[in-house]
Amino acid sequence: MRYHIIFLKPSGKKIEAPQGERLLPILLASGVRIRSDCGGRGICGHCRVRFLKGAPPPTEAEAHLLSPEELEQGWRLACQHKVESDIALWIPPFVEEVSQEKVRQTFQPIFPLRPKASLIPLFVNQGGPNSALEKLKDALKEEIKPSLSLLRQLPGALEDGKGSVTFIRVGRKTVSVRPGSGNVDLLGLAVDVGTSTLAAYLLDLREGKELGAKAIANPQISFGTDVISRITYVRENGKKGLEELREAVVSGVNHLVKKLCLKAGAVPQDIVHAVFVGNPTMLHLLLGIDPSSIGEAPFAPVWKEALSLRAKDLDLMINAEAVVDLLPFVSGYVGADTVACLLACRLHEADGSFLLLDIGTNGEIVLGIGGKIFACSTAAGPAFEGGRISCGMPALPGAVSHVSLQARGLRWEIIGEEKPRGICGSGLVDLLAILLQTGLVNSSGRLVSRPGHFLSSHIVSYGNQLAFQIANTVSLTQRDIRELQLAKAAIRAGIEVLLEYAGGTPGEIETVYLAGSFGSQMRPESLVRIGLFPKDFVSKIRPVGNAAGLGAVIALLDCNALEEADEITKRIKYIELSRESLFSSKFVKHLHFPN
Repeated sequence: MRYHIIFLKPSGKKIEAPQGERLLPILLASGVRIRSDCGGRGICGHCRVRFLKGAPPPTEAEAHLLSPEELEQGWRLACQHKVESDIALWIPPFVEEVSQEKVRQTFQPIFPLRPKASLIPLFVNQGGPNSALEKLKDALKEEIKPSLSLLRQLPGALEDGKGSVTFIRVGRKTVSVRPGSGNVDLLGLAVDVGTSTLAAYLLDLREGKELGAKAIANPQISFGTDVISRITYVRENGKKGLEELREAVVSGVNHLVKKLCLKAGAVPQDIVHAVFVGNPTMLHLLLGIDPSSIGEAPFAPVWKEALSLRAKDLDLMINAEAVVDLLPFVSGYVGADTVACLLACRLHEADGSFLLLDIGTNGEIVLGIGGKIFACSTAAGPAFEGGRISCGMPALPGAVSHVSLQARGLRWEIIGEEKPRGICGSGLVDLLAILLQTGLVNSSGRLVSRPGHFLSSHIVSYGNQLAFQIANTVSLTQRDIRELQLAKAAIRAGIEVLLEYAGGTPGEIETVYLAGSFGSQMRPESLVRIGLFPKDFVSKIRPVGNAAGLGAVIALLDCNALEEADEITKRIKYIELSRESLFSSKFVKHLHFPN
């Protein structure tokens, strides 16, 4: 087989690639971080690379998704071309850091500090013929199952501490033994493994104090923005694809650990307990377990109950013997992140009726009414997070985050006060609401050119479709509106199906909890204007930030919360929308926007 060299700029990296292989998989397999919302199907237009010389002729997809100027400059889509000769490419930077809104919580519930991890100061009598382990057990007055790392630590701990040691365990599991009596850091890690974002929190388990919080884009985004794209990647690439996705998310978590510990002046080895939440597909990929069964009926995960593992089995860069707890699932599409949201908001204890939504790629919806809890998941897609939108992007510096209607024009807010580079979910919803309000988008979702309207100059041709342009680099195309339309209809239909099952009405709902950074940034009136919610929900909406991450933090600081999570899953009645004809009719009904 003949091989060619791919030269990458600005990194200077060289990749040897077999002739005839597709460019995108080669780049991904070589560790090149590149955005690919659709997983290489040629429909998102985001896996852009620039051929520095000899750009191949554009494909039909590229002519559709890239501007004439971009094509002239050598920009192409990596998913559209094969390696036929030596290539020199410019790779756009992949931004890891995301807005700290991704880790922010808008409320702090009161709960007791009873971590599962504990420190036990001991004095070990070193005299006599008994083994060091026997002496440790005598001092502890109970049996323990030692790990190899504990046996390696024990002699040095006894010698350095002159018999005074600190025994560390999580629950009934032994973690380590340290010299000295109690003067040891006891740290915990809470991680929300989101489809788009990884958010992590470093905690002092002795005082219940947060030492730091940080979020990055989930490195798996390079393999597709939604869970189906990633499941498909595993199916098509087998064990190799599964390992690539596992390594991507583990490297992301380890990157967060390193950053958090560096900022806090902490040592990763002192992290002895970790709690992970996320949707079932993300947690399967974290553990290197094939999630293919989730991608087809009956959508069954490999496991649903809570798991308790060791950090060394996940390749996490924390204490090798640290206990890693994963909260339980409800179904293949309502996961530990949803359970964590309920836990954080104490909704399993709520007396009144509530609606909880995490408007992300999967769109999980939970309804509590009459003392019963119902849940479903809608395939909303990544539109509300900027995915599959021509100028869409995460909430990063340069993203248009809000749009307002002024007397004779528009005003927009940009994260970081930079030049606009794209538009994130909250800005998309604001803009669509304004276009509906001014009649520039009709109830069917079609952009309407209205000569003489004070905003009509913003309507331009974008390839073979119309678009509404708010800046040179930011436009909302007719296809983008359709993506938002589909996402909105899926979520609204899911809400109504749950109400039908519960025998309730929208008027009975007392509070609508919006979880995630998207919900925290949304203007309630914009959500109502596009038809995501009924009108009377405007005053009921309560943003709760990253409640999934907060639920993981609570599970770190209160050992009883892990048992509560199990009880929550037992109470929830899951509704599989793919089997509901009612969902289909509601979905079609809500494709139209309110008049």
